[in-house]
Amino acid sequence: MRLALLFACLATPLLAGSVTYDPSRFILEQGVFCEVPTTGSLPAPGTAAGQIELFDEVPEFQWHTARLPAVPGLSFGIRSEATDGLNYPGVVLTLTHPPFSESGVTRQSYVTALGGFGLSINAYTFDLEEELVTGTWVFTATAGDTELYRATFEVVPPALMPEIAAACGGLPLS
Repeated sequence: MRLALLFACLATPLLAGSVTYDPSRFILEQGVFCEVPTTGSLPAPGTAAGQIELFDEVPEFQWHTARLPAVPGLSFGIRSEATDGLNYPGVVLTLTHPPFSESGVTRQSYVTALGGFGLSINAYTFDLEEELVTGTWVFTATAGDTELYRATFEVVPPALMPEIAAACGGLPLS
């Protein structure tokens, strides 16, 4: 399991659909990508792994979609950039999802900052078999009592999206 956080200076387009937010504060992009190498980690005791991993560069979304197959090595998440130039410290990033098959975990969270100095990415990678649960997964970013964004993903069986499932080595195409 991997929650990832990254900051860089890139602007991204908004994907309409499964994301709610205040466009006067943020530009958001929702998508899916094959797992990329990480360059470090930070403690995150509210997550199943107890840490979040960091990227050296902003991963590009290979698919701009809110629907993805449950296969190992697939990552999905939200890229955000503050349009008002403000730094939002103390943001609680929460991911809710169906219960993991072994641990029963349904909620993971950590504290981070958004905005201020460029693009942020908050993503999840399927690393363990128990994480491969289908259903609705929701990323929520809150600062105090204010919800900054909410993004919903639908994770489906690999057979329903074989092209994406096979692209990251999770399912061979016949």
